[in-house]
Amino acid sequence: MAVLRFLATAAGCAAAAFAIGQFMENGVSRAQATPVDLPETFPEAPVLIAARVEAPPVPNIVFDRPQAPRDPARLAGIAAPRVARDCGLALSAEPRPGAMALLQVAAPCARDARLTLRHQGLTVTLLTDDEGRAETLFPALAKRAVFMAEANGASAVAAADIADLAEWRRVALQSDGGEGLSLHALAPGARHGGEGHLSRDMPASASGAAVIVLGDPAAPLPRLVEIYSAPTGERAAVSVEIEVTEANCGRPVAAELLQSGDRGPAGTGIELTLPGCDAVGELLVLQNPEPGMTVASR
Repeated sequence: MAVLRFLATAAGCAAAAFAIGQFMENGVSRAQATPVDLPETFPEAPVLIAARVEAPPVPNIVFDRPQAPRDPARLAGIAAPRVARDCGLALSAEPRPGAMALLQVAAPCARDARLTLRHQGLTVTLLTDDEGRAETLFPALAKRAVFMAEANGASAVAAADIADLAEWRRVALQSDGGEGLSLHALAPGARHGGEGHLSRDMPASASGAAVIVLGDPAAPLPRLVEIYSAPTGERAAVSVEIEVTEANCGRPVAAELLQSGDRGPAGTGIELTLPGCDAVGELLVLQNPEPGMTVASR
């Protein structure tokens, strides 16, 4: 087929050349020229040549595998983020009848923690609850009663005016949790264990006289206080008793006695070495503890 097309094209070109020659020779005008039908040619379709464009490299994409939903029970165990709170300590002191002060402590960042209260040389330790709160009735030793609270590195001060302090007598015994120490008061003519004898194990009298215990022995490094509180008209004899036990026999004992007065509380230090363990069960009695106190054994 290609050869036939080639021969037809060549014959057509020769005829055309002959006709043109005749035309030029005879001077025939274009208007008189006889049209010549040229054979149709069928050239091959053109091929478009372009620069090769390289396809961009396919990135190596790694898709994360879908995660299974978390178990709701496990999500419930995840602690919620902590919200910032005020970690200060608040202390309030309000006067109460009987020359008492109601102390209330709020320490939100000291939950179930050791709380220390200070007043006129007395030191008492308590434990806060699970919300960081604590309260106690504190027998005042000064008309202008100033109290301090300390917990978890924070502290606060509060004061209360005790208008009826002059109507009450106060004697306080404090120790660092010493074993076997106790405060006692005997009315004139009263016997130990009978009517007119007051101690932490005895109920208050009809006049309101009582031995009040302050402090929580469960607190770390406990500081405990016993306070004899009675109307000023009563003249009971105050004594300190120390029972010799297997826990304290042969060991030194330190305590302090504070008594209220017109010029503020006056203190008396008590430092003793208890008898050996062959004296377990014996009782030492410090009668009317004053400078020059005597130690009795019963």
